[in-house]
Amino acid sequence: MKRNTKPLSAKEQEQIRHLHSQGLSLNEIGRKLHRSSSTIGKYSKQMGLSFDRTKTKNATKAKQADAAALRADLKLRLLHEAGLMLDSLHKPFLLGGLGGRDNSYSEHVMPSPPPAEMRNLMTSVGIALQRSIELEKIDQQSETSVTVIDEYLKTLGIS
Repeated sequence: MKRNTKPLSAKEQEQIRHLHSQGLSLNEIGRKLHRSSSTIGKYSKQMGLSFDRTKTKNATKAKQADAAALRADLKLRLLHEAGLMLDSLHKPFLLGGLGGRDNSYSEHVMPSPPPAEMRNLMTSVGIALQRSIELEKIDQQSETSVTVIDEYLKTLGIS
């Protein structure tokens, strides 16, 4: 749906007041009037109306905390799996397969994995460690940066 780019009329400003008094959010008013939320925010500020964003901010912070907790769990799990794979490099390796004249199944225990398996294990260890490091970088960035919603609210003059 195309948004209106003309200045708000007196009637639209009155509609903003009315919808605001009903407790509608900035975005909800924008959708009803087919205007951008930034336009509604700008005019609302000029009219002395404010939108309490405390609930949104708190919900956003709670979701960010939940995501951080999940990332922390994933980092630990990845590091644990990497450790298990490294340990298996120095453990006996069961090699089994079909072979011989009668194509029968046989098993053989080797003192350690064969070179191809060791390479696969080391590649997997490297991937697990890299993913853990990437998750750590995400957490470090999120701790030092301003949230997107805070920046958005600042541009609207609400925060």
